[in-house]
Amino acid sequence: MKKIYALLIIAAIIFSLNTKSFAQPKFILSAHGGYSLPMGDFKNDIVLLDTVPENWPYLMKNGYNFGAEGKLAVNRMGNIRVVLGINYNSFTNTGNIQSGIPSDGAGGTVPTIEFNPKVNILGISLGGEYGFMPKQKANPFLGLDITGNFYSGTFNDPAGVKTKLKSETRIGLQFGGGVDYMFSRNVGGLLGVKYNLANLLGKGADDESEIATNEVDLGDKEHTGQVARNIGYLQLYAGLSFYFGRPTTTRPYTK
Repeated sequence: MKKIYALLIIAAIIFSLNTKSFAQPKFILSAHGGYSLPMGDFKNDIVLLDTVPENWPYLMKNGYNFGAEGKLAVNRMGNIRVVLGINYNSFTNTGNIQSGIPSDGAGGTVPTIEFNPKVNILGISLGGEYGFMPKQKANPFLGLDITGNFYSGTFNDPAGVKTKLKSETRIGLQFGGGVDYMFSRNVGGLLGVKYNLANLLGKGADDESEIATNEVDLGDKEHTGQVARNIGYLQLYAGLSFYFGRPTTTRPYTK
């Protein structure tokens, strides 16, 4: 993780050595993809006794992401932008769990099966972004967004039957930063990182009356025998930026 942050800093320094001034576009459309890393309560190893369904959504190990943002400049310098985005993250893990209880009841060998939990999060975000070097080819930026997160997922349970994660919605926050580097007037490269707190609001406890057959509840609210659980993850991504509404000539900024 430290190496990734170091690469981002080095990239920003190298790119910023080019001091040529560029007129900032009014609107940027970016598309990207990358690696996702679950964190905190969301990341756990699978052990043989993981046969309790309410724990399954929290047995993630790694994942991938892809998404897009539209960024609209709201000031004359072009360094303050309103950002609307969509991001899809898919998390998985693989391990062995016990498939039942010995029929002889004497503690004999219990068969195991391969267990593959999968949780998907579709996030819709709205927030803002600040660019530190709006007139340079390389423009490092930081952003903050409010997110709406829509959960889905699948599991193969100890009997080998596919079980689904009950559809859930949570409100969260997303912090991000990166570097946007202009290749030309119309196209640029993008390198960034986002940290998501994906269930700050709207947590719910397991409710058997709301769960269908072969369905698992997210169960992130504190309830009997279980403390509240937080879902967080890190997105590392790279992609392309497309610029629209750039002035035809570059003029020095004046008040």
